[in-house]
Amino acid sequence: MAPRVTVIVPARNEAANIEACLQSILGQRVEGGLEVIVADGRSSDETAELARSLGATVVDNPARTTPAALNAALAAAKGPIVVRFDAHGRMPPGYVEASVRALDEEAGAAGVGGWIEVEANGPWGRAIGAVLGSRLGIGNARSWRRPRPNQGRMDVETFPLGCWPTELLRALGGWDERFSRNQDFELNHRLRVNGGRIIFDPDVWSYYRPRESLRSLARQYWDYGRFKALTVATAPQSLRPRQVAPVILVVTAGAAVLPNGVGRAARVALAGYGLVVAGVAISSRGGWRAIPVLVTIHGVWGAGLLSGLTRIAGRSLLGRVRFGVEPVR
Repeated sequence: MAPRVTVIVPARNEAANIEACLQSILGQRVEGGLEVIVADGRSSDETAELARSLGATVVDNPARTTPAALNAALAAAKGPIVVRFDAHGRMPPGYVEASVRALDEEAGAAGVGGWIEVEANGPWGRAIGAVLGSRLGIGNARSWRRPRPNQGRMDVETFPLGCWPTELLRALGGWDERFSRNQDFELNHRLRVNGGRIIFDPDVWSYYRPRESLRSLARQYWDYGRFKALTVATAPQSLRPRQVAPVILVVTAGAAVLPNGVGRAARVALAGYGLVVAGVAISSRGGWRAIPVLVTIHGVWGAGLLSGLTRIAGRSLLGRVRFGVEPVR
């Protein structure tokens, strides 16, 4: 008999995290049963072996990218509901049950997701967690902080991770494999364009371990910015005013070197930005590290977006645009 829910997990070289992740998934109580599929990107460590030993089905992901992993797992899924999870995360009890309940109860729901509790191991991780939950951070702070008491479900643009009807995902072709980053936003955008509702449920939440260095954060947001450019090119209506702000920051920083009035105005604007960032950092639990984290997220994401748009503009066929990234980790 087929399970009610299939949880799919893309992974590569996650031996340090996969056991805690899978144990939290396999401990879920789901009426109708649950299966777990790990799409392994040909790990050089024991990720695949550990996943099998815990009872997960392991499928191959030769492309070693996140959307390819998700599609490989989607193709093998037996459950009518798919829950996407991350190898760096852990589910609290009731995560899957809450996701399925919201999907069943909300008329027209095409997807359900929630928020994430950052579980940092060091000072940089704590600073990143504080910034992600700030309105000045990445602009989707709802997904990275504890909801207000008695907050209810609401329609949103997107969410991290998520839960969807399996056949609906297959009918739309699954995840677009051009999007090695930003693939969940792109998928949820397509679902909304096709008339589906994307639901945020505060009862759906999980733990996530962030990166613990500024360098890895910069690499991450460089990719996020470039793949946002691909999203803008394929779906211009998805661009929001707040997402233009980092680009303005990068342009302003470039103009600040000019020796004329434009340069002086740019330097004044950057000084004001610095004061705002410092104020946010002082009031956050991230401490002084929140300052370079905020500047890195804004500046690198904006530069990545500009780089991606420039590259796309130089191509005559959008479908041929491919951005390389590090293999899924």
